[in-house]
Amino acid sequence: MKNKRLRNKLAIAALAIFVMGTGTAYATYNKVVGPQTDGTAYTPNGWRVTPVGVQKPAGFFPANAVLSPDGKAVLVPDIIKNGNDKQAVQVLDAKDGGLIQEVELSGTGKGVAPGLAFSHDGSRVYLATANMNSVLVFGWNSVTSKLTLQKTLTLPSGTYPQGVAVAPDDKTLYVSGSYKKTLVAVDIASGSTATAPTGEYPYGVALSADGHTAYVSNQGENTLSVFFVDGLTLTPKSSKLTVGTHPNSVLLDAKRNLLYVANGDSDSVSVIDTVSKVVVNTISMAPYPGAPSGSSPTNMTLSPDSGTLYVTNSGNNDVAVVNVSDQGEFGRIKGLIPTGWYPTGVQVTPDGKLLVASARGLGTGPNNINHTYMLRLLQGYLSIIPMPSESQLTTYTRMVRENNGFDEHGKVTGFDKHFRGPSTIIPRSPGESSPIKHIIYIVKENRTYDEVFGDLKNADGTPRGNGDPSMTLFGQDITPNQHKLAQQFVTLDNFYSVGEVSQNGWAWSTGANSNLFNQLGTSQAYGGSGAVYDSEGQINSQVSWGNADPNRAYLWNAVAAAGLTFRNYGMHLVGGPSVGLPSGKVGAFEPVLNANTDHDYPMTDLNVPDVKRFDEWNREFQQNIANDSLPTFQFIRLLRDHTNGAATAKQLVADNDLALGKVVDTVSHSKYWNDTAIFVLEDDAQAGFDHVDAHRTIAQVISPYTQRGIVDSHLYSQLSMLRTMELLVGLGPLTQFDAAAMPMIYSFGDKPNFNTYTALTPVVTTSLAMENDMNPIEPDMVDQQKLSEELWRAIKGPDIPMAASKNHIFGGENEEEENTGSKKGKLLW
Repeated sequence: MKNKRLRNKLAIAALAIFVMGTGTAYATYNKVVGPQTDGTAYTPNGWRVTPVGVQKPAGFFPANAVLSPDGKAVLVPDIIKNGNDKQAVQVLDAKDGGLIQEVELSGTGKGVAPGLAFSHDGSRVYLATANMNSVLVFGWNSVTSKLTLQKTLTLPSGTYPQGVAVAPDDKTLYVSGSYKKTLVAVDIASGSTATAPTGEYPYGVALSADGHTAYVSNQGENTLSVFFVDGLTLTPKSSKLTVGTHPNSVLLDAKRNLLYVANGDSDSVSVIDTVSKVVVNTISMAPYPGAPSGSSPTNMTLSPDSGTLYVTNSGNNDVAVVNVSDQGEFGRIKGLIPTGWYPTGVQVTPDGKLLVASARGLGTGPNNINHTYMLRLLQGYLSIIPMPSESQLTTYTRMVRENNGFDEHGKVTGFDKHFRGPSTIIPRSPGESSPIKHIIYIVKENRTYDEVFGDLKNADGTPRGNGDPSMTLFGQDITPNQHKLAQQFVTLDNFYSVGEVSQNGWAWSTGANSNLFNQLGTSQAYGGSGAVYDSEGQINSQVSWGNADPNRAYLWNAVAAAGLTFRNYGMHLVGGPSVGLPSGKVGAFEPVLNANTDHDYPMTDLNVPDVKRFDEWNREFQQNIANDSLPTFQFIRLLRDHTNGAATAKQLVADNDLALGKVVDTVSHSKYWNDTAIFVLEDDAQAGFDHVDAHRTIAQVISPYTQRGIVDSHLYSQLSMLRTMELLVGLGPLTQFDAAAMPMIYSFGDKPNFNTYTALTPVVTTSLAMENDMNPIEPDMVDQQKLSEELWRAIKGPDIPMAASKNHIFGGENEEEENTGSKKGKLLW
């Protein structure tokens, strides 16, 4: 009922503002994120999801979809949401999506891998197992469409397999070893293996029609490794093939000796002639001319006659229908088919239906259900779609373009062509002037809106914003500065994190994208698979830098490329010795970031107070004042609101709040206050509870031009914040996602209020004591479900149950009962 009342409230508000003439598109921007009652959804970045066909559950993060040789069943590698997050394979009926069988992997396997293939004789199925460093061999019963585990083929330790291909004689497997950076040949009968080096983070594997040439996509590069193969003989070719950025899936058309390669971050499909081994065509997946990165093609299949290629554009929530026949223009996109959020697999059945797996389905909705970790609400789906006619495909294409705002071609949204939007200092296009010359961007950790602002009130004591005080854990006494800032400047009660956890949340917060390596790695790592954490500069690779040009992947790259100055306090830090600095110093693998980093800023250690981080930042800020040298951008990380267990949660959050208050206090009393804007957000919302949507989080925009005391309920996200910062200093968007995001035009007025801000001291002490049984040093290395429950009991009391709510996925047809088991083991981050 609360969601329904909220939607009614927002609709009425939108109508009232429309009548007053401040913008015809206002109602669109006030939607609430998550599943809607009509079977559609809004993603946290505001895009509409309208999957066509019939939707059936397909586990958590289905990473692929593979049709059985007889076309009767589709196999989906995924994760079971049973509290243990075990890797699994679901066998679904290809006619109606009904569940035939669910096979849960035993042992320690928890991270889903996409590699799944049938033998050529149809009697066996081979499944890659990520951190189990093996390929499982199943028998396939074509009568019952069921699997029976037969044996395990052990791979070298640390292989972390992703892709699988089967030799034509069914005697040898070829497996991409992502972390070992190798191609592994496995003799199926004996289990003997041989390896050969590939490029960075190999992913897809395909064999030529004769089975003697293997192509391996190197996801951390823009290349394919090419090998002569014969059983366990692996002979690398003298040179790699150059394709697009971060290639992933590879697909062979044996009839015409063509190999298709999905280039995840250059939004294209390379077409290779396997006879001449030359790239003969490149098919663009960009939604409009000049579009930045974001389509993220990840999977492909061919029609039975090989004349049509179907490509999952994971970033755009669609399947592209591409002409690759000898008739008409080769590579022409005939249309787009809307899918669930983040499609990852596509197949064509013999009777002409499309089967599409979507990893993120329809989002989460509220997560105030007992014992519900945010990631366990992301139900994957299989769409069963009748093959569309030409006219239906035209309609579908229009739906996709409207869902994602592609008809705007990246134009700054929110400024209606008739009314021109509100009176605001936000430029209407990149390059227009603004009074803001300095931006301070602060990223904090893991809180939902209701956890902090559920108790927010106006000066007269009435509720302020759309909060639920029964869910507030860190209220006014613990976070007085955040409360005062929300009251004095602007309250953002419809602001969302696009990612769910730190691994994809940081990618969205700093790079406006989360590519396949990051998305798949998130599901693997937070399922307990030991996957690498790739989102904060912890690995020295560009594999997760989500842009066609990886050197332009992050906001600071764009700042530097534009000739603007910046200083880094805490982003993407590694220990000094890793980058040639002395012990006790910090740095970054990225050269441009390292060159602009404060090498004395504390690392990501929860034992270090955020007020100490403030002190180090302030030391340089005072030098900036004295030398008149404040850079255009400052990137600051304040992380202790992540907490570290119930015993010290209040103290850590209070310390974080005080540090933030001190930053604002210091800036507002400086000569830079008049032309500075401070942007504050959480990297993700993760395990906290919220009655609107699990992605809803807290954010602040602090400037003389936002010191208005208003409540702004427009749908904003991390991408809106990035777009706003970019526009204020004349930068273009990083990706399609911030290009389409509405900037925070309603938060900023055009009349400044130069009153200063004075920091408040929390009632709760900011004591640095840290005593609990989990005791990690870095964020997200604890069981997030356990931490969330522990915080609730410690702050609310052991006798107060966590509030319950219903989360209907498809118009209330089926309410999913969540398992109350606690997830075991530590996460990497």
